[in-house]
Amino acid sequence: MPPPRVLVAEPSAPICNALRKFLDGRADVQAVHYLDEAVQLVRAKPPDVVIASVSGSFDGEVLAVQLRKLSPDLCLILVYPPDEEKAFERATSVNADCFLNGPLKKSAVLNAVRAVLKLRELRLRIVELAGQVEKLKAEPKPSPAPKPRGPGVNTADETFFKKYMLLEVKRSKRYAYPVALLLVGLDKLTEHLSKESSPEFQRAAIRSEAMTAISDLVRDIDVAMPFAEDKYLVFLPHTPRPGALIVAERVVKQLAALAAFPQGTASVGLASFDPALDPKATVSFGALVREASVALKRAQESGGNKVDAPAMPEAPPKPKKSRISLG
Repeated sequence: MPPPRVLVAEPSAPICNALRKFLDGRADVQAVHYLDEAVQLVRAKPPDVVIASVSGSFDGEVLAVQLRKLSPDLCLILVYPPDEEKAFERATSVNADCFLNGPLKKSAVLNAVRAVLKLRELRLRIVELAGQVEKLKAEPKPSPAPKPRGPGVNTADETFFKKYMLLEVKRSKRYAYPVALLLVGLDKLTEHLSKESSPEFQRAAIRSEAMTAISDLVRDIDVAMPFAEDKYLVFLPHTPRPGALIVAERVVKQLAALAAFPQGTASVGLASFDPALDPKATVSFGALVREASVALKRAQESGGNKVDAPAMPEAPPKPKKSRISLG
């Protein structure tokens, strides 16, 4: 990236030389001693930054107004005498980007140049974004994407969900917060499929409606996805066992009212991990899935339309407080 081009408009040769030294190696500096000369140079090839003096013999404010008309994107720095108390107000009134009070110091000059260049970059970016916004407004609005209602998810989504659940289980172990896993199964779906219509089409419609119903019941932080044939996995982070049981009961009740599956029911196997109940317990995603699968099998073998979960471990006894008698 080429160095910025800086035009110094200053009647004093020593000050011009000082500014050249300050910016040496950091900018391409050109100096002029007259207002007309500065205007001609900007009109021919606008620099990136103009540093203009404001004094009795050189009216940099008038120059700033003229240069702003010639090149709106120009960065303007005005230099006022040391005793000027209203430098900010005066510089603002002529739309300058920055001001300095003499005597000039190298650090102040370099900081001012960097600041005005950054301001210009931001201004140009804002203009660019505004143009993009207007372009988007002019374009016809696309139709809203249909809500996914298919019986399954694609491979990329399934991989993402599994990785997410594995990470959440690891976090629950590290930060000691409860998690729960629901394995939802449609009871005897194959037996209920009508032989007079396409079984596969009917199965797809039931699974799609069931997936939508489950997704509508859970929170945004929960994960629901198809799992094996006629089953669904619902992962509930930051959820203790009592809360997971409430969700499971709601799922059973909701799936019993499916329009596409009026004669069928659903069961839920629940597995949970709560370090508050058993600080020494270990957990893994695979273990939760196996535990939920066993619970679902028990629920379906006992007639279905119910929630089954392993017995809840007893909470550890609270430590007894020792009493100290005084006197």
